[in-house]
Amino acid sequence: MPARTSKALQAWHELNDRQQGTLAVIYELDQGAETGRRQDAARGRYDNRPAYEWRAIDFAHEPAMRDVFGWTTLQERLMWKGWDNQGNGSTMAALERRGLITRDGRPTQWGRMHTVRLTREGRAAARAGTSLTPNGKLKAALGQRSWEVLALLWSAHQRGEPLRWGYSTTIERALIDKHAPPLACTVPGGYEITDRGRDFYREHYAAHVAAHPDVRAPHPDGTDAEPWPPTADKILTQHRQLYLALRSAWKDTTKAREAAKQEASTPAPKLPDALPTAAVVHAEARHKLWCETAQQRADLAAKHADDLRGRAERAAHAYAVTALTAYRAAVAQANPLDGMTPPHPDPDTWDEPPLPAPTATGITAIDTEVSKLHAAAVGKPVRRRGPAPTRRTRRGNIRVTDKPPAEPGAALYAFAEHLREHVRDGALVRRLHPAG
Repeated sequence: MPARTSKALQAWHELNDRQQGTLAVIYELDQGAETGRRQDAARGRYDNRPAYEWRAIDFAHEPAMRDVFGWTTLQERLMWKGWDNQGNGSTMAALERRGLITRDGRPTQWGRMHTVRLTREGRAAARAGTSLTPNGKLKAALGQRSWEVLALLWSAHQRGEPLRWGYSTTIERALIDKHAPPLACTVPGGYEITDRGRDFYREHYAAHVAAHPDVRAPHPDGTDAEPWPPTADKILTQHRQLYLALRSAWKDTTKAREAAKQEASTPAPKLPDALPTAAVVHAEARHKLWCETAQQRADLAAKHADDLRGRAERAAHAYAVTALTAYRAAVAQANPLDGMTPPHPDPDTWDEPPLPAPTATGITAIDTEVSKLHAAAVGKPVRRRGPAPTRRTRRGNIRVTDKPPAEPGAALYAFAEHLREHVRDGALVRRLHPAG
């Protein structure tokens, strides 16, 4: 099994950015079709078609008249990723040559619909490169949504109240009908977890946290038993809020400067020829004073904008350092609070802490993006492999670049936000250390 996984990951790494992006979208649609088919079967609607039929994904119609025949779902997804353009055909051909997809088609009333289908090797490569669980999801008694709802029922019980919902299909079918005795029951005003449900939650907590790490489920032994301290999330939120407040102030000041600059260059109004000289002198004096005060406001706003830019950049750097500390602690299963501090409005700029490389998690989908964002944050962006994304919309082509916007600390903020999303509520700890 390890050799097969290594081979799949190697196949993924051999693709350029555009080929990876295209294969990832095909994989998303393939998995969506699989999930939809499984859900239909659970509702008693069975699809007896062979896999080569229901796994086929519409790619592009020939003739390619989108204003007439519309867009396929694959084209729509590629568009939002920036990979839908005239090179789609060559990209599909490259994926086919590597044995990752097969291409086919079917006749339509007006031409032919070209289709693509993942091969087993293509599915393995896409899973190895994009999945947060590349080795497959762990098995658990409840699915993700059922476990999430049971956690909500548990939390409501801890608060001493029912879960105030109307009719819930998940509770009725998955937590009541499929369990004897049931894990939940109806009560006035909503639903409540049963004694059996509480026992089940406690007994199967570890297995479900491992299988569904993205679900925030309170530890049955209380907050002291949680592997991730809530204070860590609070500190990250404080850093985030400080940066966003400073960035907003910088934007407002920049707009005020531009508005004042425009006022300072406002041409003098045209005066009637019959106006006396004294009146003309009055008007010119007022206009001159108007322009001079506007220029003063523009100069003052420029100084304030420079100051706010520096403050925002320092706040973004502090946010990134703090988020990276939390991230590295999550990977090492250490206490993040040992290296995290709340934000300071006026940090010491003489000894700004460095931004070391993130610790690898061993999950390609996480490590690749984190490394890319870190490189951009430290000013050494990763060199692009292949052509740059070009977003083609119904209104024409829009060039998509990897350059961060000109906002202060944008790359640092993007890096910090990405790390925060992974560690928040202990999601990364549960993903990497399910037994902890």
